[in-house]
Amino acid sequence: MAIASAVAIVAMSYLAIDAGLVNTSVVTKRIEVAQASIANVAASQHELAFAVQAWTHRAHQKSHLEDRKQHLEECLAID
Repeated sequence: MAIASAVAIVAMSYLAIDAGLVNTSVVTKRIEVAQASIANVAASQHELAFAVQAWTHRAHQKSHLEDRKQHLEECLAID
């Protein structure tokens, strides 16, 4: 949603410049803010993806260790 909003702001700003309706320094500032917002969203999504990946990896390892423990207990119970 933030990316779509930023793209819309940039597009409208360029159209306004083309029409000569807006001061270019105001538009430049808005474009910089939109670019920073897009960069923030991208960084946040990357951090979230990394955290989820680490969490699933830990959960998988824990599950694997529990399976091995259960198998060992079953083997010991048979003897």
